[in-house]
Amino acid sequence: MSARYTLPQHPAFSDPLSKEDLYTLVARGSLARGEMCVDQATGLTHTVGELVSGMRRPSAMNGQARITRPAYREIGPDTEHPEEAETEEDDEVEDEIDEAAPADDEDDRDFSPSGEVILHHAHPSWLGYPKALFLCLLLIIASGLLFVIQLEYAIIALLCASSTLIAIGISRYTHDYIVTRERVELIWGLIGRNSKEARICDIRSIDVYETGLKGLLGLGTIDFSTAANAGIEVQFKDLREAHEVKNLVRKLQRGVDPTND
Repeated sequence: MSARYTLPQHPAFSDPLSKEDLYTLVARGSLARGEMCVDQATGLTHTVGELVSGMRRPSAMNGQARITRPAYREIGPDTEHPEEAETEEDDEVEDEIDEAAPADDEDDRDFSPSGEVILHHAHPSWLGYPKALFLCLLLIIASGLLFVIQLEYAIIALLCASSTLIAIGISRYTHDYIVTRERVELIWGLIGRNSKEARICDIRSIDVYETGLKGLLGLGTIDFSTAANAGIEVQFKDLREAHEVKNLVRKLQRGVDPTND
């Protein structure tokens, strides 16, 4: 039996659905990839994104028509031949999916581990480490001066400068700032990955700070606070275009699809 998934949070889809049905609903924008569904055979819960990830567009005969056609259609003397009606309805289904191209374009986007479309993904800016960059510059200058005096010391200074740059790079790329339609999330860590998140609908305040030298360089810090916590729930530090990220989250809270801009 191919139709074996239910959507407990969507009473409108009370009947069991197949993977092809889920794909069609996602393609039309009727269902988000982050929604949860239950496998009737095993009782396990999955996200819709996990099930439809990597799927090709199913044909109209593989179950798409089941969720689009009416359960009953009267055929009279003036009605066109049933087989022709089937063909026309199948063409209509294909046309509807073609019209849902923006949803199909989501297959080209990056997805979070929970299967949600990533609308914004960033790391802290290189300029967010001014002291380490200044130290690296001093080591490079020292290496150039020592080159004519003592080659061994010049090499040591150059290796120290390289190590500092590598450390900055590791620190940057082990901090991920992610915004999806459902949540904002901070993920950090090299070996063990940690995360903090806040749902878009729960965010009550967004504070942006651009101060000092970092502010002059266009870097800002965003603090997301929720009604459930008096403090800062998620913080994006040393982020470029901080106000653009704030506006993105505000659009999501108003129910505006930022991909249509």
